[in-house]
Amino acid sequence: MTLKNILLLFFVFCFTSSFSQMILNRDTSLIISENGIAFSSAFSGGINAGQFSEIDLNLDGTMDIVVFDKSGNKISPFVNDNGNYIYSPKYRSAFPKVHDWMLLADYNCDGKNDIYTYSSAGMAIYENTSSNNLSFSLVTSLVLSNAPNNLYISPVDIPAIADIDYDGDLDVLSFGVLGGTVSYHKNMAIELTGSCDTVVFEFSESCWGLFYEGLNSYILNCPNCICPQIVNPTTIKSKQKHAGSTLLAVDIDNDNDMDLVLGDVSYNNLNLLINGGDNQNALMVSVDSVFPQNHSNTIAADMHVYPASYYLDVTNDGVKDLIVTTNSQNNSENFESCWLYENGGQTNNPDFNFVQTNFLQSDMIDLGKSSFPTFYDYNNDSLLDLVVGNYGYHVANNNPTSSLALFKNTGTKNIPKYELIDRDWQDISNVNLNTNLNIPALNISPTFGDLNADGHKEMLLGDADGKLHYFNNIAGNFTIAAPNYFNIDVGYFSQPQLIDVNRDGLLDIIIGEQDGSLNYCPNSGTATNPEFDTIIINWGGIDVDTNYISAGYSSPKLIDSNGVYQLFVGSFTGTIYQFTNIDGNLNGQFNPIYSSVASLWDGGKCSFDFADINNDNHPEMILGNISGGIAYFSSDSLLNDTTTIPVNILNNKQIKFSIYPNPSTSKLTIESNEIGTIKIKNLLGKTIYKSRKNNYLHEINTSHFLNGIYILQLNSMSSKIVIQ
Repeated sequence: MTLKNILLLFFVFCFTSSFSQMILNRDTSLIISENGIAFSSAFSGGINAGQFSEIDLNLDGTMDIVVFDKSGNKISPFVNDNGNYIYSPKYRSAFPKVHDWMLLADYNCDGKNDIYTYSSAGMAIYENTSSNNLSFSLVTSLVLSNAPNNLYISPVDIPAIADIDYDGDLDVLSFGVLGGTVSYHKNMAIELTGSCDTVVFEFSESCWGLFYEGLNSYILNCPNCICPQIVNPTTIKSKQKHAGSTLLAVDIDNDNDMDLVLGDVSYNNLNLLINGGDNQNALMVSVDSVFPQNHSNTIAADMHVYPASYYLDVTNDGVKDLIVTTNSQNNSENFESCWLYENGGQTNNPDFNFVQTNFLQSDMIDLGKSSFPTFYDYNNDSLLDLVVGNYGYHVANNNPTSSLALFKNTGTKNIPKYELIDRDWQDISNVNLNTNLNIPALNISPTFGDLNADGHKEMLLGDADGKLHYFNNIAGNFTIAAPNYFNIDVGYFSQPQLIDVNRDGLLDIIIGEQDGSLNYCPNSGTATNPEFDTIIINWGGIDVDTNYISAGYSSPKLIDSNGVYQLFVGSFTGTIYQFTNIDGNLNGQFNPIYSSVASLWDGGKCSFDFADINNDNHPEMILGNISGGIAYFSSDSLLNDTTTIPVNILNNKQIKFSIYPNPSTSKLTIESNEIGTIKIKNLLGKTIYKSRKNNYLHEINTSHFLNGIYILQLNSMSSKIVIQ
């Protein structure tokens, strides 16, 4: 049986001494600052390759922002609060699962922006069906153009979705299968029905604008797609294979036809092609390769590798602004990758003024690419600080700079507060841990533990080459003592944790790796002289994400819960898996269980740590992701998490009781073989909902509930539910 099926079918059976599992809730109240200035959206999660669109998320009549990060396929919603953009992850659940690219535009002319997204070498459309709450409904999973052919769009490209012929409906420009020329797919909705509310496209032109794009070079005036004679095939104007391009159609010169802004996969600049024709017969007559510099006397876009451009009003003046990002998931800027040019002119006659390289990113914790958090009291003040490793900050024409970020806990035992005081703590970016090449290592993942019984915790770092590196702790300063520690090598992307696995009083090591399995290195030495001479591979029979991808990027965290070990493992998809049956079974197969932790998600390649940082006797969690950000989840274990404990023992009778989805936005389902009365109470104890449950499944419409925390009761059982 596959791991996925086991996770779906396996349930936790609770006996008289049931295991009360933690309930984790997304929490944005934790204050984190840098240089004395608090991040306004600290837990937005970082941005690597953001794609920007506007939509009214909270249905207040004001356009908000949605950022789709191609890196990790993450949707990040931001609500416009009088010009301030507030991270609002509760709207994420309203969006369908999408990948590669997502653009929002109004396909049916109802005033609400819909979803255009990649699907099977083409695109799908989801209608914005919002009424009282944000919602979408699939219109078509694959748009056709001259049926039965699909409207081709490469997953590595960004198409232009705009009213090209000015007839009132949205057309599509995209590069064809062979590339080089832009295909024009004309929307026939108005012509055929007189309304936008239909999806009928016609493949109108294979060489719209009559130009050919090579590698960041252009040949103009190509009637019938036949370009002028190329005198020297080796010159820059030679026809070269199309590898990837981004498109933005915008009337830049207010002459009622669409000009085109293009980015090329291997270059750092944007090109503006001016349409010298009209909206029925496009003809590109000039190329500006330093856009928007010449157009508005500002600086040129300079996004290392594969720039993309987006046009939306983010300054709340009714005029669309320009945002430049990268469309590359790798080898591109990942810390200052959202350039904002404010438009001081008009939407169709812009005057762009460069504002910043880190729009939205300046308000969030963004540590470049990937983040690997762990709690550690670095200054021995009994307050847990936070150390976060990363894959690295982008460096043009060089390897990324991998480092450790130190967040000092400046709060109290009951009210934690963090200050980001060092983005390269212990100067790790300059330590040559890669002894083969004598250069610093990439993908630094930290763990801490007292390995030599001196009362101080040493530091162990994993890296992209699958190695471990040991740092001795001398009065709070770490010095490299053993690179390639015990010659441990798990392949690639080692994610270590120091913990006493076999409960013999000595710290052992468990290590995640790229293929999704786990490794266990028992400590066969002594308290003062550790010895790691054995690596047990495929520990516990775990191989996360095996149903989705061969590279699971496992990131383990073993925790002791009331004397019982629970194992949590992060993965490439961002799913957190949980396993039990570990104590007394270290050489056997661990049991996967489906828990509420699996519903927590904040991006791909997740890594995390648990600790009680607010002295409430319940663990909190910091969750990292591939975009270099972090999320914070507070814990509330006052009630058993009945989402994770679907079987109870009551009067010698097994009663199944589970609730999902929790949190809920519009409805929730109660799954139980128990018949009886359902009550939902607010935290003041007032019953706000009551009904009779007569069937195995019972649905409750929660769309009219106020956002908040409630207690749901079914006879003698109860569970906390969250309405968003």
